[in-house]
Amino acid sequence: MAMTTIVTTIAIISPGDMGHAIGRVILSNNPQTKRVITNLNGRSERTKALSYSAGIIDTGSDEELLRQADIILSIVSPSEAAAVAHRFSRHMSLNRGSTIYVDMNAIAPQTTCSIASNFSEDCFVDGSIVGLPPRANEYSPTIYLSGKHAQKVALAIGDTSMLDIRVLGDEIGQASGLKMCYGTMTKGITAIALHACVAARSLKLDGAFLDELKRSMPHGFEMANRLIPDMAPKASRWVAEMEEIAKTNEEIGLTAELFQAVANTYRFVAEKTPLGNEIIEDRKRGTTLSDALDIMAECLDQKKQKLND
Repeated sequence: MAMTTIVTTIAIISPGDMGHAIGRVILSNNPQTKRVITNLNGRSERTKALSYSAGIIDTGSDEELLRQADIILSIVSPSEAAAVAHRFSRHMSLNRGSTIYVDMNAIAPQTTCSIASNFSEDCFVDGSIVGLPPRANEYSPTIYLSGKHAQKVALAIGDTSMLDIRVLGDEIGQASGLKMCYGTMTKGITAIALHACVAARSLKLDGAFLDELKRSMPHGFEMANRLIPDMAPKASRWVAEMEEIAKTNEEIGLTAELFQAVANTYRFVAEKTPLGNEIIEDRKRGTTLSDALDIMAECLDQKKQKLND
């Protein structure tokens, strides 16, 4: 008698740069036992193209997605996390099914706990993603999970060498808290490097400054050379994440002002420079440190001129 293959259906909201890449990995490593679905209604043409390229199935509606999904992975901008969770919690409270909602966004632990309060304990897991989107032979991010059913979600995603899945414990807020700590380091360092390099360019000292970095802090130069150009198309999403880090710091008794200022740095890049219009897979401006610094310094000069007029 033939054994029946159990297929797990995983929904990804939304299959952007990170989401579609995770969906692709889940499908490529478990083609017989996994389905990946999403709702592309109202999504951008870019998101639709990424989703189709990964083999993700469009259900056409939230209702149909919930009917099919065993697990929902919310991978959206931090600013959208609460609204997306509310959208699905309403449907899930009515249907009372066995679907588990996993919030994998870069949000503060207290934001995660507030979101979790809209779900029953049995259908919510806290998650976070550390690192770049998975790419074959290039990069494998780490997914952290916490909550009563975190281990169940880890097993549902499946075994893959391109996703390092780690369960932190049973407490909601652990996974999101770890992401806040990690983002403090990575995006904080990027903002500091950006300030130093743009200031040097504006003061016409960038040649001497970068030479000094190469000589006395070669690792710092390498980071600036890589992190600042890579940051450009992500700056708008990072604004809300920095505000969530500020909220995390305030909750534990540290100053919130530091990362509110970092949020303003990324807001400047996203809203006041052409770099904010860049798309990850179709870069045109700011792909080198020199070009990125030229653009930002020029925009600062224009800002000063307007203030002086």
